[in-house]
Amino acid sequence: MAMTHGKKKPMSPIPCLILVATSCFARLSESLQVTVQPASIVQKLGGPVSLGCVVEPPGVNLTWRLNGKELAGSDKVLGIHIERGKLIIMALNNHTVGRYQCIARVPEGVIASVPAVVTLANLKDFKFDGQHVIEVDEGNTAVIACDLPESHPKAQVRYSVKQEWLEASRDNYLIMPSGNLQIVNASQEDEGTYKCAAYNPVTQEVKTSVSSERLRVRRSMAEAARIIYPPEAQSIIVTKGQSLILECVASGIPPPRVTWAKDGSSVSAYNKTRFLLSNLLIDPTSEEDSGTYSCTADNGVGEAGAAFIFYNVQVFEPPEVTMELSQQIIPWGQSAKFTCEVRGNPQPSVMWLRNAVPLSASHRLRLSRKALRLVSVGPEDDGIYQCMAENEVGSAQAMVQLRTARPGATLNPGQDAHLGSAQPPTPPSRDSILKLPLDKVGLPRPGTTPLAASQQCTANGELVSPAEAPIILSSPRTSKTDSYDLVWRPRPDSKAPILYYVVKHRKVTNASDSWAVRDIPASQHRLTLTRLDPGSLYEVEMAAHNCAGEGQTAMVTFRTGRRPKPDIVASKEQQIQRDDPGTSTQSSNQSDNSRLSPPEAPDRPTISMASETSVYVTWIPRGNGGFPIQSFRVEYKKLKKQGDWVLATSDIPPSRLSVEIPGLEKGISYKFRVRALNILGESEPSAASRPYVVSGYNNRAYERPVAGPYITFTDAINETTIMLKWMYVPASNNNTPIHGFYIYYRPTDSDNDSDYKKDVVEGDRYWHSISHLQPETSYDIKMQCFNEGGESEFSNVMICETK
Repeated sequence: MAMTHGKKKPMSPIPCLILVATSCFARLSESLQVTVQPASIVQKLGGPVSLGCVVEPPGVNLTWRLNGKELAGSDKVLGIHIERGKLIIMALNNHTVGRYQCIARVPEGVIASVPAVVTLANLKDFKFDGQHVIEVDEGNTAVIACDLPESHPKAQVRYSVKQEWLEASRDNYLIMPSGNLQIVNASQEDEGTYKCAAYNPVTQEVKTSVSSERLRVRRSMAEAARIIYPPEAQSIIVTKGQSLILECVASGIPPPRVTWAKDGSSVSAYNKTRFLLSNLLIDPTSEEDSGTYSCTADNGVGEAGAAFIFYNVQVFEPPEVTMELSQQIIPWGQSAKFTCEVRGNPQPSVMWLRNAVPLSASHRLRLSRKALRLVSVGPEDDGIYQCMAENEVGSAQAMVQLRTARPGATLNPGQDAHLGSAQPPTPPSRDSILKLPLDKVGLPRPGTTPLAASQQCTANGELVSPAEAPIILSSPRTSKTDSYDLVWRPRPDSKAPILYYVVKHRKVTNASDSWAVRDIPASQHRLTLTRLDPGSLYEVEMAAHNCAGEGQTAMVTFRTGRRPKPDIVASKEQQIQRDDPGTSTQSSNQSDNSRLSPPEAPDRPTISMASETSVYVTWIPRGNGGFPIQSFRVEYKKLKKQGDWVLATSDIPPSRLSVEIPGLEKGISYKFRVRALNILGESEPSAASRPYVVSGYNNRAYERPVAGPYITFTDAINETTIMLKWMYVPASNNNTPIHGFYIYYRPTDSDNDSDYKKDVVEGDRYWHSISHLQPETSYDIKMQCFNEGGESEFSNVMICETK
């Protein structure tokens, strides 16, 4: 019912829509989630193929399409058997290769999966190229190239070395991903004839080259450096996330030193690159790795910088598709517009579908890569619309449901859609989970309606407090390289039900970046965070919302898994060098020994509430220094006092990555840090946690401080530094705990608020030095105090001039 003041008035359709929004949102929480798993596959002629498609909840009607045509169940003629979401091809032939799609039918419409391509494996013959003689200076690296024949999937290379077939790198023989054989530190013993063979891992065929390479090792007195591989500039295409090796082999007497640069700048400080002998390894690749790489060789003989070669690298990205809304409710006769943001390299093709049927433009329907506009909608336009994108390295899609309504009609929450959608970027060989982001439903959010703002914040005559922080159950470790499963449960709260959760996450190294924020239905206690970077540290903050607003925040920090390194074994004397491809074997061995050390410092710990006077400290360990971690220790520091760090607890077993710290004082701000210990000693301390205030309030979120500090003193210490002091009276804010102070400053002659710069002082310190200022310049200075609830009003403004 609607609450009115004075006379009752008939409800208009808009208030009706607002009043049912919370109920609509609750029903949407039971959304369909379709896990589409028909992955592209390569199989030999006559081999079996199995494609899977699992839909949750069970019971949804599933069918299959081959090359756009519906399959009417199992087909004995084609040898296709369909049962319980699986499509099985008994023996692959020319009639059963093609593009398969899983089709899910729900009352609201029809959903199509991204296509899975089934192709035949094949291996063609080598081309005859005669015999070549390759000469290399003794002590240098020789390259035996293998021109592999066309193969699907890519053939694996094998080499005939001294009447023995070599399938993997061994001793001083390196088999590169390109198929080349590099012979490190070549000597007279390596002379002879080399042949390569191609192996198709699907058909298990092996074909041997009809050509051969003969290696001669010569001894020279002095020879200028030259690049022997690659013989000319190369263009390389790699898919985002894969590892890439750029080969560069130089020869000369004495052996030359090789250096690498990207777009004219040295790659030595680029933390994703390593050196495999003189070759450059990039792992994993990302968009910023596209560019021009140069390999230069120099040995002090001849003109410096005369030996060089270029690589033009282009990183391809599978499509990523996002849509602004997941559901639109449009009255009859009005227009509907869906926007679709598509990313990818090369530029993906875009196709719009309605109920899994491709759309074409008409007088009512206008289509583009970025938008679909439907004029004068009617009931015949109801359904699920998909934006599907595809390029050479993958496909992805997102969807939105359109519901039309008679003008002036009141929506019935009981008839709301139970719909999920999907938009992960999926290479053909990977699974994709299709889920609709419920934070983008085109309805008012719970807690923002007039009803929620008025009467729903009381229960049994008592004012309802914001919800307590959820309990995060997920481990801070994950083996997944690009996703993380966040799992939680709510704390008991009998006064008011939770309406929804707000979850936000971001990369810790990009703390200045904006948060990725999502609203999650109250009945959902699991969320998969996707499109993460491998081997990266992320932080998550989440809170439950009830009718009183946002509750207390729960936090967790996690690190994604690293991608496996390529299986390449260096020679017995040459190791993968991280610092410089020109270093000697001796220095490489010394580097190996120096790796035995105390552990690396753990990542910055995350703090969450355990009780009124205790907290949970959670952390993620890093490298163990070559010996197993034996224990952890946790230290704390009170921010109110400028004292040393105090040991909170020690001898924490290495299997535990979280510990409760009891006995904290109410109203005091704390920071925590963690050390790891092994047999060689203890690590450096981790970065200190964010300040945690033991508020002492039960079932109550932080209140924003109102009164700010008061600046009592400013003085220019030198030409670029100003010292200021201030006072702060907690009683002026009803003893509300604060985390610290913001200090803002700008030149006095500026009238633009955007010119203000900000320093942050954490804890209860009452002085600060502002540095890096301009000489003989007057500055306006003002302050705020802050906590989790927000910032106070501004303090008084002081003017001070540097010397």
